[in-house]
Amino acid sequence: MGNKHSSDRRHDNHKDPNSNAINQSENLDPFTQQQPPPLQQGNRSQGQQQQQQQQQTPFSSGGNYPPQPKSDRASFFESLTTPPSSSSSDDDNSVSAASAAAALAAKFIIPHEKGPDRWSSNYIRDSVVFTPEGAQISIGTLSSVKPFSGGELISRETGLGYGVYSCDMISTNIKGHVTAFFLIANGINEIDIELTGRVSTVCWVNVWKGKEQHPVKIDLGFDAAQDWHTYAIECRRDFIAWYVDGRKIYERSDVEVADPATTEFKLAMNSWTHNNEDQWAGKFEMPTDGRKVVSCFRNMSYTP
Repeated sequence: MGNKHSSDRRHDNHKDPNSNAINQSENLDPFTQQQPPPLQQGNRSQGQQQQQQQQQTPFSSGGNYPPQPKSDRASFFESLTTPPSSSSSDDDNSVSAASAAAALAAKFIIPHEKGPDRWSSNYIRDSVVFTPEGAQISIGTLSSVKPFSGGELISRETGLGYGVYSCDMISTNIKGHVTAFFLIANGINEIDIELTGRVSTVCWVNVWKGKEQHPVKIDLGFDAAQDWHTYAIECRRDFIAWYVDGRKIYERSDVEVADPATTEFKLAMNSWTHNNEDQWAGKFEMPTDGRKVVSCFRNMSYTP
């Protein structure tokens, strides 16, 4: 990705996904006006449900698709946590925690004072902290050019290929706040899982091809702001699937994704503020009741 960050990405042209998204009560793809191909929660045939129940792993092989290629890229795992405090002195604990946090930070690109013009926040390095519970990205007022500050972590892992990308997250229920985990090749493709504070019991799964997006709203059945849950993206040659806590919630094969063997993808997570009063995230305003606006991340992984 060179010197470009995901902050340079499609959000410069961002529009309210809710205005053209598929949801569980709609049947037409908003772009093609055709029946979409994905397996969607609450919209699967009995045979498809039985097939999923028979699987021995939480991730599928793509249903009836031909055998999918596996990446030669080795798997990786990053807990995003620092060691818990020990019984030694406070000074020793402080040094140990700082050293562990610095080692974690070195594994990521952490943009500073960057962000699309349409957002009300910029990414600020100091918004990102590593703790024994995981990485935390706070919304604050640290930006010198925007009303608010957020943060982003872009993994320095390279040679990413087909496979499953996973992360545990906790979002918030504060309108206008967005928590996201995504795979991106700037200007080519982006595959998202986004949690918006306006309605914290749904997630948005999305695929970008160039400047065209294909958002879908999925009911989670729980409040994503209350506890840890595992969110995953499975990217294959012939399909993309999304999972929550190991359960497939959506699958599609109608949006072309570039071959990772010839396209540089990056894995990232971020926390930012939306600046439009819409039905997707809503316009962010800093809470006046003392609530902290923090996205939490841990256990980032890749499996070919």
